[in-house]
Amino acid sequence: MQNVTPSLMDILVFRLSLLKPLIFLELFFETDATSQKILTMLSDLTRSLNELCEEVRAIRNTGSNESVDAGVLPLDLPLHNIEELNNAEAALQSQEANKAMVRRFALIGGTTLEVRVCRVMAYAITNELASVLNWAGKKTKDQTKQKRAFKDTALCRCIFDGLTQQLGANSMSEFVFAQAVQKWLRYAPDRLGGAGRTSSVPIPE
Repeated sequence: MQNVTPSLMDILVFRLSLLKPLIFLELFFETDATSQKILTMLSDLTRSLNELCEEVRAIRNTGSNESVDAGVLPLDLPLHNIEELNNAEAALQSQEANKAMVRRFALIGGTTLEVRVCRVMAYAITNELASVLNWAGKKTKDQTKQKRAFKDTALCRCIFDGLTQQLGANSMSEFVFAQAVQKWLRYAPDRLGGAGRTSSVPIPE
């Protein structure tokens, strides 16, 4: 067989082909900061979408698997606005009404603690009302609106008591409950189709 000696041009072309991946990597790392921001945003968006899908599935199933009746309830749920919330707060000052709502909330189940919280919150208040609430009553990010503190309401205590009655007194701390409620309240504007999100998100079956 005849020996073929590679030319200088062949060697140069070969070495350049080896450099292509390195050039690509160099260009990639030059834009690494931007890429990381994009990936972080996509990750946050995907997580939020998954949470919304899980909440919608839970809401769709609310009542479908619950045949137990808690009797006549003192509140007409869900609450739609601050006026209805104020009326509910007044009604819940009654010990009998308070106990009735705790029993009702205790009937609402879910596959995880977070799903239970989402289902109870969706049963109790609408996204419209949730949009003007937050856990601690802090101002909005633009500091233009003061939101009402949900943690200080009798309704919040009823929900917590109902969940702990269902799961057991030591099954859920107030901190864990607060984290779950904060997340649900935070995404209420998104569920209404807030800025930056579509108003209709396709939900996989």
